[in-house]
Amino acid sequence: MKTGGRTATFTLQDVVAAGTRIGLADLTIQGVADALGVTSAAIYRHVPSRSALDSLVGEAILAELTIVDDPAEPTATALVGFAAQLRRFTLAHPGTAQYLQRLFPRGPSGIRLLEEQIANLGRRGYDPAAATVLSSAIATIALGIAAAEEARAVHALLDPRGDDEATRAALAAMAGSPLLQVAREGIPSHTADDYFLLLLTAAADGLVTHLPPGRPVTSLSLRHPVTATGEQDFTATGEQD
Repeated sequence: MKTGGRTATFTLQDVVAAGTRIGLADLTIQGVADALGVTSAAIYRHVPSRSALDSLVGEAILAELTIVDDPAEPTATALVGFAAQLRRFTLAHPGTAQYLQRLFPRGPSGIRLLEEQIANLGRRGYDPAAATVLSSAIATIALGIAAAEEARAVHALLDPRGDDEATRAALAAMAGSPLLQVAREGIPSHTADDYFLLLLTAAADGLVTHLPPGRPVTSLSLRHPVTATGEQDFTATGEQD
């Protein structure tokens, strides 16, 4: 961005807009600098760190996400719908699933989404704590699946021949196991969408069974089992104490 030998000015909004066009999956300080035609040092005058840039761009992308909720739907159905919308959005915006997995909420867009989901479940009889637990649990599962799908897609795109060869090798290895052959033959043909809905429906049904409307979160155990390194306590949003 140079005009008449002088460096053109740009704003923080220009940085965020360039970062949004690049997307979270490929976001770098240098990439934004190149997009704006400036140096990386010039970017740092607006954004203190790569992490800060990640948050600014992530929140700008999340601002486009609106969860549609039908108050007439039962809780489990609404949770599956929430998860499906989250999956569609993150797959359409590569890197967003990983952004949400690392820390949520971390800005105004994330706070808005969480508040809206708490309100959606509040209409179904859940207090804010219980609504947060349910939303966090179902989102964790949905984002994990979406992130895995994205990783597979990226790998297949980067090395399609190698991906095909690896798939054929895996199928050939499975063919050598009579037990796995019986298992495969018993599983009907299905799509990624079918599998997602199966997992999320089962998860939502189980969550609502354990945490029906009116049941306090304090009646549940949120403690992970003891591991070799001792016990870890986690909040409902997955942050370590």
